[in-house]
Amino acid sequence: LDGPRHMRQRRLLLPPFHGQRMRQYGETMRDLTLASMAGWPRGQVFPVHEHTQAITLDVILRTVFGMDEGAALMELRARLGELLDGVSNPLLLVPALRVDLGPRSPGGRLRRLLDDVDRILFAEIRARRAEGRGDREDILSMLVEARDEDGERMLEQELRDELMTLLLAGHETTATSLAWTLHRLIRHPEALARLHAELDEAFPDGEIDPDAARALPWLDAVVKETLRLNPVVPLVGRGLQRPMTFGGVSLPAGVIAVP
Repeated sequence: LDGPRHMRQRRLLLPPFHGQRMRQYGETMRDLTLASMAGWPRGQVFPVHEHTQAITLDVILRTVFGMDEGAALMELRARLGELLDGVSNPLLLVPALRVDLGPRSPGGRLRRLLDDVDRILFAEIRARRAEGRGDREDILSMLVEARDEDGERMLEQELRDELMTLLLAGHETTATSLAWTLHRLIRHPEALARLHAELDEAFPDGEIDPDAARALPWLDAVVKETLRLNPVVPLVGRGLQRPMTFGGVSLPAGVIAVP
């Protein structure tokens, strides 16, 4: 989105990401992570990425979608897992294979997975609208109630699109960065030891406080250095709305500039 439509959506999306709500989201992230790690293998090599993927998906389902344990959550978790695996299929880079040629074709399977996810999401959006926000603090509940400066609420399709954007932007990216962080810490034991020392000093009883964790300088450096060395999105393009000159090269409006 660009221009006025972008500003409208931005104003509607900002309130859920402020203040006490962020602390509550941090506590949810901590609790889900600890629950996952309790089942990790000990004393053996194992692929960590699938575990970080499960953590970030659960975090989004709880903090963004606001779903509690039950049949709907289990079905959505399963369908989203299949969908996210499906969209990473390199065959789908071929435009012809994205066409729905039946349930056995890559495009057809993806289409049916999207339909399943949409069915669950639209049902959840309608149920949330019907019950009202109450004391719920998840992002969907707040977006359902949010109104723009003209008093208009988001359409069901807009709500669905925002949920999918938050899912696709926050799930695989975060999971991959977490996996790289663990990989690099294991390869650099001196950095890992320094991180342990910082965490032990900050949380001597082992109870991690999300707000305090954000202020730890070495933890912050570890995360940022991992993102520098292993950027999840290595290329960012911008469509020029007017001619511009970069490094002595004149570019016309309409081209995509990529650093």
